[in-house]
Amino acid sequence: MSLLHAAVGIFTISNPIGNLPIYLSFTDGNKRKDRAIARSSAFTFLIALLLATWLGNDLLGFFGISRAAFQVAGGLIVVLIGLSMLRSEPSKVHHDPDSVDRDQNSAVKGIVPLGIPLLAGPGTLTLVIADPNAATLPGKLQLSLVVIVLSVVVFLIFDAGDMLSSRISTSALQVLTKIMGLLLTAIAIQMLFSGLAAGFPVLR
Repeated sequence: MSLLHAAVGIFTISNPIGNLPIYLSFTDGNKRKDRAIARSSAFTFLIALLLATWLGNDLLGFFGISRAAFQVAGGLIVVLIGLSMLRSEPSKVHHDPDSVDRDQNSAVKGIVPLGIPLLAGPGTLTLVIADPNAATLPGKLQLSLVVIVLSVVVFLIFDAGDMLSSRISTSALQVLTKIMGLLLTAIAIQMLFSGLAAGFPVLR
């Protein structure tokens, strides 16, 4: 899977545009405080994905899990997320919608639930760990750069949340979610194929 596939997949699963209404429900119009929430959520997203990039391979080795097996398992998880997006339904595989209500008054709501698990949830972390680029040092550096860029994008989207929410209708958001779900499902199936090919060379 190329870095472009990784970037599209990470952005699609984290879905900062789709999570805008949740972010806005945590804001109170105080620009400084609202920006602090956007910054903490993007920073949490950054740290979680960098940890997955640099420690994921060691974690697989510790548990004796081959990268091919993890790619197949990760592909199945991401397929479920993609299909739920195609149906315009929140995926409990990615995050627990009830956590939004539980953490509504949390002092660290930029970290939980926005940063984790809404942006950096199981699906996003799985995609990063299963990415073949994370198996080598140059690949980890490249993937880290992708994560840094996406973290900046997340912050910019949240920081411009009021403007974006006024310009993106509910129907347009649903169409965008379906398109992103289709792309994500295709990426997940490619991940499955890559994992099966690596685990069973005869399939190549």
